[in-house]
Amino acid sequence: MIHLPPTLRRIQADRSVKQQRWAEAYGLYREAARAYPQRVLAAACWQDAAGMAGRLGRYSEQADCSRRSLALLNGTVLRTPLVRRTRIRALLALAESLYRTGDLAGGEEVARRVYGMAAGEDADFAAEAFHRLGQALILRGQVGGALTAFAHAVETARAAGTGLEVAQELVSLGVAAATVGDNATARDCAAEAERLARASTRRERTTVLASALGFRAVVLRRELRGEEAVAHAREALTLLSGPVGRQDVAVLAQSRERLATCLLSCDEPQKTAEAIDLLRHNHAEAVERGDALLIVSSAANIAGAHARVDAMEEALAWAERAVDAARNAGQGPHMAASALLALGTMLQVRGEHAEADLRLLEAVTLWEQVRATTRNELEHIELLGEQAQVYRALQRCRVARGDTDGALEAALRVRGLLLEQRLLAGRSPGPAMCPGPPTAPVTARHLSEQAARTHTVTLVYSLPGPARPGVRSGTTTAYIWVISPDGTRRHHEVGLATVRSAMPSAVAAHSGGTDGATAPEPPEKRLLRALSQGTAVPDASTRDSSPLAERDSRGITDAQLRLLADVFLRPVEDDLTAAGTRRLVVVPDGFLHHLPFNALPLKDTTPLVDRFTVAVAPSARQGPRATARGRPGEVPASRALVVGNPDPPTQPLLPGLPAPVLRALPAAEREARDVAALYGARALLGPEATRETVLARLPQARFAHFAAHAFAGEEVLRIPGALCLAPSGTPDPAREKYGAGADSSYLRADHIEPLDLTGCPLVVLSACETGWGKPSPEGNLGLARTFLATGVESVVVSLWPVDDRATADLMTAFHRHLVTGSTTGEALRLAVCETRRRHRRPEDWAGFSLLGNADLRLSPVARA
Repeated sequence: MIHLPPTLRRIQADRSVKQQRWAEAYGLYREAARAYPQRVLAAACWQDAAGMAGRLGRYSEQADCSRRSLALLNGTVLRTPLVRRTRIRALLALAESLYRTGDLAGGEEVARRVYGMAAGEDADFAAEAFHRLGQALILRGQVGGALTAFAHAVETARAAGTGLEVAQELVSLGVAAATVGDNATARDCAAEAERLARASTRRERTTVLASALGFRAVVLRRELRGEEAVAHAREALTLLSGPVGRQDVAVLAQSRERLATCLLSCDEPQKTAEAIDLLRHNHAEAVERGDALLIVSSAANIAGAHARVDAMEEALAWAERAVDAARNAGQGPHMAASALLALGTMLQVRGEHAEADLRLLEAVTLWEQVRATTRNELEHIELLGEQAQVYRALQRCRVARGDTDGALEAALRVRGLLLEQRLLAGRSPGPAMCPGPPTAPVTARHLSEQAARTHTVTLVYSLPGPARPGVRSGTTTAYIWVISPDGTRRHHEVGLATVRSAMPSAVAAHSGGTDGATAPEPPEKRLLRALSQGTAVPDASTRDSSPLAERDSRGITDAQLRLLADVFLRPVEDDLTAAGTRRLVVVPDGFLHHLPFNALPLKDTTPLVDRFTVAVAPSARQGPRATARGRPGEVPASRALVVGNPDPPTQPLLPGLPAPVLRALPAAEREARDVAALYGARALLGPEATRETVLARLPQARFAHFAAHAFAGEEVLRIPGALCLAPSGTPDPAREKYGAGADSSYLRADHIEPLDLTGCPLVVLSACETGWGKPSPEGNLGLARTFLATGVESVVVSLWPVDDRATADLMTAFHRHLVTGSTTGEALRLAVCETRRRHRRPEDWAGFSLLGNADLRLSPVARA
């Protein structure tokens, strides 16, 4: 046997790569890596082998090769271009292998590390670094962050790459955009990616064109253009059927799955059979390669395909196979939990409710194991969202067997769980809190006892998700439970077919129309502009400074309120009337956190707020309180923190964004003066209202009132909102975290989280969209939840951009009623009713809501 020198082996491997013989190149690179005596050259060969392993779908081997390369580089002090580039490439391969094998958190961590290195050391890898970060984020469910990363990847590829690289990144951006319902961006990305890939003459065009065609098929299927979708998906798979295409196993498997999905959507027996054959092929190849993720996902997809055509025996068999494969994968319990969710849903559809309940509870136990390993609050909340899917399936299962109390308990099991643990355990230092000791589950009996003790009626809403496995059309049903003071609990099920169009959207889809003379704007430019534009306020009379400047800021209409009331209020109205109380607590779910419950009209067109004191709670435990209606809390003038019309910030909220141009808010300044006067205090106005001053006074305040501009909580920008305060000369300690562009003018969640605000029971956020945020089992992830987590009992927020003058009138009336003895809930109710008489448009008063305790009383010391 002739032993070739390592350099010759590497040359042969490079030749095999050019001929797209990945398996041959993989073996040669490994041989060269073992033979090279030089550490750096050996590391480069291990990195090349990692790239080939990724091409072949051998992700465990890819991780091993990447780690070997990094280990060799860690032992060298050289800082040559070869060392830098080899390290970056090895990290890119490691990031891919980690999330492909199920370690999503590890994949994101490595992707962020390599992004920092590429941006600082080698801009040639910036697009790929953005791409890897986007992949890790989208797999973890952080679609907003993925959108931004993929848009920057396209932008970078346009500046430095070829049309084929741009096409590849456009496909990823389009997939992320489609995930959040931005169909215009998805459509444009798909069309341009296909055009660029077809125009390329490079050898690698096959894989990229197949990806572009496959994604175009997905877009066409969503537009109900089934035959066109199947045609595009078939062309993609045909391209990959040659010797070159068959080597890109990941793309090939994805193309089979996309064609199968398009075929299934046609609802024709012959096409359904073909789809199942394609998915079986995927599963067989995954088993042969040992691809754990694809084994589980393909088995689950086959199960879903059988379930769509009511072949439940086969569906159950494949679902069981997915569960067994996930248990044997060795990648952690989350894979088995996901497979058990699919199996439990199918058992429920088949009518085997008891067995379905057992399987779903097994999934719950596995998710508890996963959550026990979380390292921070954000990660914990993300996993709660995954676990909530199992509880939604449990609700359907228990309702089907007539156990509506059990379904209610499942609905509440993960609502506000981390917030409860945080408050029960007491405040601990540090900006974030990992999961604490488990709390006892809320029982239906406990809710009835609480309602009787507080003489309050509680409405619990839940969105249990699609009824059948394999169907991803979104929520079509809502459950509503009414818990009355007399101990009765009533369950209602309502359809949502007519109401989705009336709900506001967290991410707007913008179209880049042209007049024929101007070239259409690239989709990534349009998206990045929508994400970052903060140079104008949509309406000079509002307190809005949203970075999404193109978002539709129009308020809700009477017609929309009637439509929402027909679905979410009318079914329970008789129960509310029979309850014999005017005290109402609402526990919403999902997008219902954005619902203006106060403004929903009753049958006689009277808004709910006219007859009920309404409070919104993230969970049943944070609902009514019987002990809070005692002696008012006294507010000395020195402990009344009132902020009005701060000078505008001079720097952007986040690096890369322009500095916002914010108009003055004269009515907000008047509001602050009037509110402060009611307590004998002095408001912080204009240049005085700096973040340093606010943070110094906030822990000693008995209440805090902010009349200012605000950024809404944005999933896309990954911020839970921010209040705009006056600039100061003090450096921002968070500049290192947020970058050199960050300003000290903003009060963000990371400034509030470390505080103990149990002595400040009331916070009023009199600004635009302060009640907005990403819906989660913990409620809206915005500023309001941040304040609740620090010990604040009541937070007053707005759900949309609010008028400056109308808001000033409402807030002044709120505090006027508060200082004369009303509770927070009653004071807000009276203030809304008064404002309605002066400002008739619903958008001027309907968006204000009280989160938390509606029974809080405050009184100035002078009037106590």
